[in-house]
Amino acid sequence: MADIKFILVVEDDPILKNLLGHTFAGKYQTLYASDGNEAITLFEQYKPALVLLDLMLPTMDGFAVLENIRARTDESKNVPVIVVSNLGQDKDRERAVSLGATGYLVKAEVSVEEIVTKIESTLASLPQTTAPVAPAAPTPEASEPVQVVPPPTV
Repeated sequence: MADIKFILVVEDDPILKNLLGHTFAGKYQTLYASDGNEAITLFEQYKPALVLLDLMLPTMDGFAVLENIRARTDESKNVPVIVVSNLGQDKDRERAVSLGATGYLVKAEVSVEEIVTKIESTLASLPQTTAPVAPAAPTPEASEPVQVVPPPTV
């Protein structure tokens, strides 16, 4: 699992998060943020290899999240950020690109497979370094005994 990249998905739509979660299973370790403040907290805590960012978010919009990431003084300011938004006007795209977005996809114009392709091509273009890893789900200690309960007899 060492070659699985860690990405941060910033999306407030539960249906799309669920769809992306199923699509990314086994490909990426993924953390999800539902608003801009949570996105910044998770970004600072886990330093993802890539951010998939919606623009229309509660508490802090995606433009502010992108500005915050690019204003950092450490190397994480260069983490690729792919915007995936319902905002399809040129002015929104231009603003995101001027703030440092690596890519811009309009939700209504792309499939989940196209999003995955964009993620894969972006990650493939990165220098080969040890990818950050998200925390694993808690697992029982190996020393804990396993109880095997036989089925009831009738």
